[in-house]
Formats: sequence, C-alpha cells, structure tokens
Amino acid sequence: MSQRTIAATDELDSYFGEICRQADLPVSGSRPLRCQTAGFDELAWHSMVKAGLNDVDHRCDLYLSWLENKRSEKPFVDASLTSVGATAAGVLGIAAQGSAALEYVGLALGLTSQIYNAYYTRALLGIEPSTIKLTVEGRRLAFRNEFIDAQYREKSDVVYVLRSYLKLCTPQTITMDVNAFARSAATGVEPPQYQNLLLERRAMDTVRPVTAPALVVKPITAPTVSPSVRQTFTGVGYSEAQLNHVREALCVHSADPTNAKTMAAVKMWEDQVYEDEPTDALHNGRVDDQEFNGINMQMGLRDLKGCSTRWHNFEERALFQDKPQTEAAFLLVLTKVGLAPQEQSLDSQGVRKAISDARDKCSMPARSGINKSDLTDDLYNKIIEWSGKTEGSPCG
Repeated sequence: MSQRTIAATDELDSYFGEICRQADLPVSGSRPLRCQTAGFDELAWHSMVKAGLNDVDHRCDLYLSWLENKRSEKPFVDASLTSVGATAAGVLGIAAQGSAALEYVGLALGLTSQIYNAYYTRALLGIEPSTIKLTVEGRRLAFRNEFIDAQYREKSDVVYVLRSYLKLCTPQTITMDVNAFARSAATGVEPPQYQNLLLERRAMDTVRPVTAPALVVKPITAPTVSPSVRQTFTGVGYSEAQLNHVREALCVHSADPTNAKTMAAVKMWEDQVYEDEPTDALHNGRVDDQEFNGINMQMGLRDLKGCSTRWHNFEERALFQDKPQTEAAFLLVLTKVGLAPQEQSLDSQGVRKAISDARDKCSMPARSGINKSDLTDDLYNKIIEWSGKTEGSPCG
C-alpha cells in the first residue's frame, strides 16, 4: 500500500472525526479525533451526512465571499494559491481564508489540492458575483432536496454524497453551471445538470448483494435522541445541540423540561414567517429541514443568532430589536392607558407588571408556553387600539 493511500485514509478519518463531533456522535481520543462508526445505524449516518453538508455550506459561503473580495483586488496574484497539506495545518482549517478552507475538505475527501488554484479561480472573476451565488445556492438546494430521503448505510455512502456536494462549489463546476444555465435560458433546452443529479441519486441507491465472505453484523448503538428533539423536528438526524440552538434563536431562555415553551416559540416563529401564506405545508408547528437549513434566499433557523434575554419571545424580538424608538413609543402607550410603569425599559420589572396587568384588563390570557408578562403581537395590537380610545375607557 502506497504512503499516499495511507495519508489519504488518515485525512479522511480526521475529517470524519470532526464531523462526528459536530453531529454529537461518539468520538475518541484527542485531535485528530476518530469517529466511532462501529454499530452506526441509518440515523447516525444520516446525522453525519447532515453535519457534513452544513460544514461544506459554511466553507462554500466563505469561499464565495473571499472570491468576491478577490474580484475587487488589482492586480490579482497570478501564481497558484497555496497548496495546503491537510496533515501540516490540520484538516479543519475553518480560520483559513476562502479557497484554503474548502481545499482542506477536498483533500480529506480525495480531491486534488489544485482544484482551487489561480487558473480556475481567475475564470470566475469575470462573472457577476450575484450570478455565482444564485447559481451555487440553487444547485445546493436542488442537491439537498434530491437527497433528502436518501438512506445511508456505511462510510462510503457519506464520502460519495459529501464529495458530490463539495464539487458544486469548485471553480470548474461553477463556471460550467453558469454557462449551461445561460445556454438553457437562450435555447429553452434543459441543462444536463438536472439529469445528472438524478443519476447521482440513483447511484446512491445501488446496493450490491453480499455473497461471500459472510456479513458480520455489528451490534447497533444508536445515538440517544430525546423526546423533545423528536417533537420539535420533523426530520431525522437532529441533536440536542441543534435543539438548544433553536431555543436560543427563538428566545426560550429558561429551562423547558416539557418542551412546551419551545413548541410555542416554534409556532410563534412560523406564524410570522408564513403570515402571507398560512396554508403553506411547512406551517405545521414543527421545524422542518428546509426551515432549519434555509429555503431559497431566506436564511434558516441554523443561521439565526441567539436572542437577547431582553426579549421574552420571538414576537418581542421582531417588534423591538434594533428599534429603540418603537420601544419608547410603546412605553408611552402604556402610560396613556393608565398602566404607567416607573421604569423605561421593556426588560424592567415595572414594565413587565404593566404588560401582565394589560392582559387582565383586556381579557387576553397567555397561551400555553407563554408567560403572562410576555408581550405578544395580539396583545400589542390590543394595547395600541386601547390607547386610541377616549382617556379612561376600558380595554375591552
């Protein structure tokens, strides 16, 4: 066995170790980590694929931003970009700029270290950045949609899918896609990329029967998934860490052992997202794959930053975050309707008591999973309506 084969295996194992850690799957040892894949079931492999796709997405976004910055530099360095050895700098170079960060993954998955060199990258500099981003994002979404119900049974399945996905963000593929879609727009002929994607998906489902030697079945140790994770997400492969991220993004700050606050927060977020399309199939009170990862140009929950403790729910965040004038105007409205809080901040005890009193006066009890002192859109609108009445009028 050649030294290069041994090195390639080590690089792949190191990358898989990091991806397993991102997916909250068992790893052993210090870095380079090793993923304990023995006994993985389909759910574990699926979790690993989703973590890998998310990792490639992050690196691809870095590369596209780096490429846009390079486009504005004059002159562009004509020499090849640095060829990075995965064993020299660590296989997960998140901090590495642009092409280098993607190149690490390319090396780990067995692609040549020159796929991001200056020759290929220069070909992209003459293309409008928005065209590149729309093309890549469209291809990534189509790929995820085509493979959304794929079944993964072994390590080679994961390598196959991640390599195919990574290629969508290489200069060669981007250039080819932009040209193909431009020709399609001019001629009306469907570009070959769609048919190729179907072929890739079918190849994924090809399973050869085992004849000899006999297959040794290893004991299955499935990763533990809490009832709260299963209740919150419609898809498989989600972890406790991803559930906690959703809670932080949707302003669930306190412990939620029954998951009631989380489900109320998800419903509240969806009501805002699908306000103009309430019958959308994704408007179901649970987090779907597209909602978590993003759909079209709309970012998903995974991209939403944590919510400040000032906001008790997502509707408060949407109403007042980065809008101090709106918050100040609401405090004046509370005074006008006779609730008169002493403090001048929404996160103060006096204002929270005023909101709680408004619920009583307006006969609007808090919904399940929402505290009485939390401000919701319906209560906010009722208080605003109340303030427009004659002074001293009741809320109802």
